[in-house]
Amino acid sequence: ESFPEEPLSLSAADGFGYFPADINQTLRGGRYTIVRKLGWGPRSSTWLAWDKDRDDPWYWAIQIFTAAASEEVETKLLPILIERKIDFADPSAVPIYPESFRETSIHGEHVCLVMKPYGLPFSDVLRDAKSRRAGLPVHVVEFTTQVIVEVLNDLHNENVRVMHAGVKLENLKIRPNTFRNNLQTHISESPPAKMQTIDGLPVVCSQPLANNKVKWNDPMRTVVNTWMLVLAGFGHAQGAPYTPEGGFDYSSAPETLLENPTCGLSTDIWMLGCLVFHLLTGSPLLTSTGTPSERLGEIRDVLQGWIPSSWLGDATAQALPNKDTSTRSLEQRLKQNIKKDDASAAYRFLRKCLVIDPAGRASSRYLLLEDQWVEDGRQCSCGFKTLGLS
Repeated sequence: ESFPEEPLSLSAADGFGYFPADINQTLRGGRYTIVRKLGWGPRSSTWLAWDKDRDDPWYWAIQIFTAAASEEVETKLLPILIERKIDFADPSAVPIYPESFRETSIHGEHVCLVMKPYGLPFSDVLRDAKSRRAGLPVHVVEFTTQVIVEVLNDLHNENVRVMHAGVKLENLKIRPNTFRNNLQTHISESPPAKMQTIDGLPVVCSQPLANNKVKWNDPMRTVVNTWMLVLAGFGHAQGAPYTPEGGFDYSSAPETLLENPTCGLSTDIWMLGCLVFHLLTGSPLLTSTGTPSERLGEIRDVLQGWIPSSWLGDATAQALPNKDTSTRSLEQRLKQNIKKDDASAAYRFLRKCLVIDPAGRASSRYLLLEDQWVEDGRQCSCGFKTLGLS
């Protein structure tokens, strides 16, 4: 409780063991020098570091996993991110860079993953919009959707078959302007927060790179041509056979709520649907924090759907509460927040993602190639595609 961010004093035996890094500390035998802290999460912290082995000044983001998580990351995650040759159609939309190494701290050994730097969280854009309206403009959400769908399509293709598992608001970032002079100027004008010492450990507060800011009400041409949106959060990605992680929230995907839970590529599509609804309305689709049966019941009522017959023998499905007729449906909630025509288009897209039976959800390939909502997210207001004459 004495630490402002990650609990640095808790050990790997406690399920943590964060790397107690400090500004100007070097990593990998002196190659990387830490410049500032970018952020932290349940299993890692991320640091901006200068690479001295480059001829010109170059910066990377170094994600340092906790001692408790590092072994699993090395055996399960790194083979997916590094050994599999994932050919992303737009490499700028993902932070992965194929390099890793180990560091040692008082808590043990830590796996470190080298990535491209990321900037401000996309949640800042939604927060700014909510001061004026419920959610983001539809064209911004369409653009965001197509960026995510392209990344998922690269992960889901038949040669890779990787589930991202982290399609959530907190994993969307605005990529900073990483041109050398621009980034160096930003760092010099916004120096790292003052380090303090607590319980003998260096404590540094997060400072995301903020040299590429966007406005929530930017017109479509500006959004398509200049927004650099990144899907991060690959820490829970996995390949087949897919197994739900205990205690990890997959946006309450129905198949993960069962007594015998499952997950897969279609779970990413469910999470995408939940995220799109949140961006459009400013509110999460599902609010129940009750038992798995109560959460599944809310899903049934919001979607006005049916529980697959193959689930009826599962204890979670058998304990479903009675239908709550006061629950507003997906379509009703959309129409309360956005214009009628926009609500109808959004509803058609969401009904392809938010299907209780995973087998009934659209694939990322179908969404990329066939869905009008995703297609509209590629175009500026004059109708030219980003790959064309925009």
